[in-house]
Amino acid sequence: MKPLRPWRLPTTGILAVAVVAALLGPLPAGPARAAAETVVKVTAFGADPTGRSDSAAAVAKAVRHAKTVKGPVRIVFPHGTYQIYPEQAEVRELYVSNTVGADQTYKDKRIGILLEDMNAVTVDGDGSHLQFHGLMTTFAAIRSHDVTVKNFSFDFTAPKAVDAAVSDSGVSDGRAYRVLTVPQGSGFSAAEGHVTWLGEKSPATGQPYWSGVDGMQYTQIHDPAARRTWRGRNPLFDDVASMTDLGHQKLRIDYTTQTAPTDRGLVYQMRQTTRDTPSALFWESRDITVQGLKARYLHGFGFVGQLSENITLDGNEFRTAPASGRTTAGFADFVQMSGVKGNVKITGNVFDGAHDDAINIHGTYLEVAGQPAPDALTLEYRHNETAGFPQFHPGDTVEIVDKRTMVAVPGVTAEVVSVDGPSGRDHDKSLTTMTVTFDQPLPDSVRPWDFVVENTTYTPTVQISGNTFRDIPTRGLLVTTRRPVVIEDNAFDGMSMAGIFISSDAYQWYESGPVTDVRIRRNTFTRPSSPVIFIEPTNQVVDPAQPVHRNIRIESNTFETGDVRLLDAKSVGGITFTSNTVTRLDRKTAFAARAKNPCPAPGATTTVRAVAMASPYTTPLFAYHGSTGAVIKGNNFDNGLNLRAELDSTDPAQVTSDEVVDGRDNVLSLLPSTTFTSSNPAVAEVDRSGTVTAKAPGTTVITPSTPSQPGSVAGTPVELHVGADPASPACTKPLELDTDAWSVVRDQPDHRAVRPGDTLELTPTGHGFLWADANSAHNLVLTGTGNGAGTATVRMTGRTQRGYMEAGLILYRGDDDYIAFQRKHNAGSPTLTLATEHNGWAEEPHRIPDPDQQDLWLRLQHVGDSVTASYSLDGTTFTALGDPIDASWLTGARFGVLAEAESTSDTDTPFLFDDFTVDGAPVRFAARQP
Repeated sequence: MKPLRPWRLPTTGILAVAVVAALLGPLPAGPARAAAETVVKVTAFGADPTGRSDSAAAVAKAVRHAKTVKGPVRIVFPHGTYQIYPEQAEVRELYVSNTVGADQTYKDKRIGILLEDMNAVTVDGDGSHLQFHGLMTTFAAIRSHDVTVKNFSFDFTAPKAVDAAVSDSGVSDGRAYRVLTVPQGSGFSAAEGHVTWLGEKSPATGQPYWSGVDGMQYTQIHDPAARRTWRGRNPLFDDVASMTDLGHQKLRIDYTTQTAPTDRGLVYQMRQTTRDTPSALFWESRDITVQGLKARYLHGFGFVGQLSENITLDGNEFRTAPASGRTTAGFADFVQMSGVKGNVKITGNVFDGAHDDAINIHGTYLEVAGQPAPDALTLEYRHNETAGFPQFHPGDTVEIVDKRTMVAVPGVTAEVVSVDGPSGRDHDKSLTTMTVTFDQPLPDSVRPWDFVVENTTYTPTVQISGNTFRDIPTRGLLVTTRRPVVIEDNAFDGMSMAGIFISSDAYQWYESGPVTDVRIRRNTFTRPSSPVIFIEPTNQVVDPAQPVHRNIRIESNTFETGDVRLLDAKSVGGITFTSNTVTRLDRKTAFAARAKNPCPAPGATTTVRAVAMASPYTTPLFAYHGSTGAVIKGNNFDNGLNLRAELDSTDPAQVTSDEVVDGRDNVLSLLPSTTFTSSNPAVAEVDRSGTVTAKAPGTTVITPSTPSQPGSVAGTPVELHVGADPASPACTKPLELDTDAWSVVRDQPDHRAVRPGDTLELTPTGHGFLWADANSAHNLVLTGTGNGAGTATVRMTGRTQRGYMEAGLILYRGDDDYIAFQRKHNAGSPTLTLATEHNGWAEEPHRIPDPDQQDLWLRLQHVGDSVTASYSLDGTTFTALGDPIDASWLTGARFGVLAEAESTSDTDTPFLFDDFTVDGAPVRFAARQP
């Protein structure tokens, strides 16, 4: 790939320095003038605002000159576009938390804008765009204070992450294929069944800055239609027969298999895993503000604060440029505050498209490796991505923590006297080990490998407010600091893991420490994953009398949720959940009106009723493990939620609630009561109980509503056509199954109906299952169309509700020979399962947790000797459930649907099936009217 602009050495110009002085307010009695601010324009040092030549050397010269200026200085990028290549950028040996640790291969970091040993400095982009090349850090503040970086956008020409969209797929000449479309800047070459991804070529060496093969080391999947991103398996390079570069950034992959891919529209975000450099670094600096940036891609890692003080990130965008065609905005985390003191303020930002957590604020535990003197400890960095920098300064205070309990050694608050260890900017000493001397002898009980040490001086007060989090494959934010934390007025949408995670980890990442004062308020959690708020320190010994975390308040938040857990809290002393509002995502479609006669004559009466179109959620909303002082009060819970708290090593007396119970499910009714309203009472009136009086010819809409704690909710309405021709389409009701296309095994007519809109309704009969030797399932509705070969797709509405209830799509030859793709309740652990039975031997080769929505599209593809199951959340983009399975034994089978349970219940809501197709051709459930 060629660079965006030709390579040119920066020209030498006459230095132009403008000095601007300003009076601040009325003249006081003392000194009258504020310090003058010197303006240094990078263009005066040869930087090219046209974007035609490299500005890296000129920027470095401008910053070095600014460093010589006395008083406040503003480094300005006059409005334009600036190319910044790594070859002439500043270089420093640096070691950064959560990156490559002590690996000497990456010790030297190239930095586009380096503020080093500077004070009272502003970098002002003037709305410019900075285009970075290669693998480098965009900007850094090292041993500096009173620093502001603001008002520019930046991007990389060829990010070291490839976003490959499946723009086409299918089967051609007996082979499956995909066409991948990749954004401009992502170079590649295809040969011998493999693709080599290529970074842009260095103008100095002519070689690519980086390269990778096929899926590289890591993949996550982005679904633009569903607006979700998750970590998952990469199927793009399985069973490859050939690859062809089609030009125009398109790559065709042909496969040895005959099964058409089901992932059209998905984007596979692929990269290597080496975090070679931070995108931005604030090290041993204080009073840092980053404001008004548009960070389009963060290479290597995120914005890292390390042993610094007072950092503010305000009003920035962490997301790709809309016209770029890319979806990855960050190689890993967006923001990592690792050992920061003072105040951390993260306000008004957009976090969209990371490859890891959006925000992570923590300290670092070092493990005790020895005690060379009574007042000294040998400490080690224990995670391979964190090493090389100092963790303590003389005068810092520390806490020594027992790894098993995560509780501090009592009576020990030691102060650091001296440190013999890494400097963070050279490798003259061990990069993983240090010896720290304290102001007092330490207890003999502090044994090597059983204890860790945290620098408690470098723990910040945190405010995270007014931010937006979306398309995050992991957590929205992690925070572990003992000082006050406020998380408020943020919007979390579609997190693939917890929205908020509080850990304290002395076993894996070694990210410290406990929280003592956390307030989570006025946030919105939409489409969350389970649990929404997750508190899980790594203590191996859980003692409610010695909790790791304390004083967490969750108040006045809004949860718009599927069937997930809201709060899972381990080892917390004092946790309240108050004044929150919890609503179901499907609350407006969870029930619908049905009319006995949709076309009454004027003067006639009829009735309407409300029918549940969804199932109550079964997941308990709360779980407490070894916790005390839990309060759940004053919340507004929607209908159909399970107000249960699961307790583990937690005394029930420690949970105070007027709403939630322990030990059994407490599911709120989905339809506690129903009332009805007519949109046109002149056509038909309806009373609150559903009795309709037809008045005059015309159409009216009857809407059901039901009360709930968050407020009354309206369901799906039904139309009444008063005086309409009974033979008209609006009045005909296809109530009979089309027996020319369908047959029923062990028919149970009172549990089966065909509804208007060609919807098959199946209510589980309670007669049993097909599994193994059960062979007693009723209402298997089977079609002869396609004779069991090809592809069958159906939309199923409804979730399992109890016991071992199951419902879904089946390929059926007999009770002992079938392949079924079903929702299964599994005694309270619902899954989406592919089940098979051959000669009475039953297995479940693939299963995943049941998706948290009512509508689910199921697909079985029977091609040759294999069957592939896939599902969709939107009816367009399908995801395969595992690999194809052998079906060479399944000949003469038929496609069908079923819904079963082990017993009957008057509270069961029916499953609805519609849009049934075989090889794309619709198959009606309803018999056509004569």
